[in-house]
Amino acid sequence: MAKIKSPILFSQHFGIDPQVLNDEGIFDPILNLDTKLFIDPLLLEKSNHDLIKKQATNELNTFYINILSLLKLSKTKNDFAYKSAFNQLPQKEIEGTCLGYGTNSISGQSISIINREKIIETASEIIKLGIIDPELFIILPLFNKGIGSDTISDITTSAIKKSLLEFTFQIANKIGTETTKYSIDGEVVEIIKNPLRKKISPIILLPYDILRKLPFATTWDEIEDAAYKNNQLREKFNRYLGRLFKAKTKAEKERQLATLMKNQNGINTLFEIIKKTNIKPYDFKTDVECIMFIRHVAEVINNNPLGLSAVNNDINDLKNIVKTIIEQFKFLIENKGMNSLLWKDKKTPNAEKTAQKIFHLLAYSYCKANNIDINPEMDTGVGNVDFKFSKGFSKKVIVEIKLSTNYNIINGFSTQLKLYKKSEETLSGYYIIIDVGHMGEKLENLYKIYNADKTKKSEIFYIDALFKPSASKRKAQKILSKKSETDISDVINELSNSFSQIEIPDVDIADFYIPEIKI
Repeated sequence: MAKIKSPILFSQHFGIDPQVLNDEGIFDPILNLDTKLFIDPLLLEKSNHDLIKKQATNELNTFYINILSLLKLSKTKNDFAYKSAFNQLPQKEIEGTCLGYGTNSISGQSISIINREKIIETASEIIKLGIIDPELFIILPLFNKGIGSDTISDITTSAIKKSLLEFTFQIANKIGTETTKYSIDGEVVEIIKNPLRKKISPIILLPYDILRKLPFATTWDEIEDAAYKNNQLREKFNRYLGRLFKAKTKAEKERQLATLMKNQNGINTLFEIIKKTNIKPYDFKTDVECIMFIRHVAEVINNNPLGLSAVNNDINDLKNIVKTIIEQFKFLIENKGMNSLLWKDKKTPNAEKTAQKIFHLLAYSYCKANNIDINPEMDTGVGNVDFKFSKGFSKKVIVEIKLSTNYNIINGFSTQLKLYKKSEETLSGYYIIIDVGHMGEKLENLYKIYNADKTKKSEIFYIDALFKPSASKRKAQKILSKKSETDISDVINELSNSFSQIEIPDVDIADFYIPEIKI
């Protein structure tokens, strides 16, 4: 787990109601961390924002057509036209989108020479088949492992940067955010300056409807899935691409890919699949990939501030601060709805790493102000510990987090913490159990071990992350639980009385439209 920063949202720093951005269909970026989303070039022309739908789409097509025109003129590899096409590709992604794979920054990543060479070489081969389509650049990740979703998104962002900057300026005016003049590629433009960057760097605001977890057509799985949803495409897919998917070995697959590169019908089938597939942006409401969980955690933390006392020379000061952080973690999960971030849906919990990341974000925010070091996944010499809090050399407290589904809960407490404390010369530790079901007798057995331990240096924290029934459901359950001691008729009467207390407004039958039914 990489060391992370306390996330700062665009809306948070500039004092903008997040709902205002949401109403405009604008993604609220984290200003100091990348979000693992990407611009999908195929979504540009489907955007609800005219500037993106028309201007950005034209800008991207013009960019690719210029490269295709140069490659069409090229006679041999590395001649003037070929090199000119290569030089059209950006060397680095444009900063400011706050998207990508960066774990602790938003600095733009370089696009390697090797990847740029692969792009031009593969595009040149496809052109030789007589196919000159700007969308051919979108399928390149299918033929080159080094060219990933981030590369395609980076090239797209660079190609349409003029439209994106203009779009950002328009949104800034709408929401009342200050802009400043800045020169990009020799042209003076108005930008929103990122206040968290030492050098002048723009913030680029993007619409939700052009963002995906991965751009379409960057994996063969999506191509296959899309083809099989359409009867006509399925037949063509099997005819021209079927052998590729039937390949059992890596060598055979590479041979089939090389054959496909020389097959005009096969490439055209790929384009047809892409153009007939209903590509949709990432669903931010369901957020099944938990991509947005960091901002949700940040919002909850910001809305529930926690004051901590300073750490002096006493180990108990550090221990109490860590305990206070854990208590706040427990409070937010059990009482502030943060338990929802621990679940993919109401039946399937997320991996243990999700809970650890949330705790890390929470703890980091509080430790920074108190000059406390927090280190995740520390190697103690006898294994990794989830978190180690330290103040100076001698004051150390460790924290382990386990979901109730983890079969290693008992061993983790009875063995690991003792070894960690011995190795790190730590005076105390905390063991957090988060209940997401399948607890069984684990907690009861855990407390038996705890009660038998005379040192009591390891404290157990139980956190209930299960979904709670609604108030009405809880009341019904409470009433129904009386069935063993009360006549069932009394239970029915009590339930009836409970429901009779619900106020139902008077309704005039004239308020309803009843259509005439003809027989």
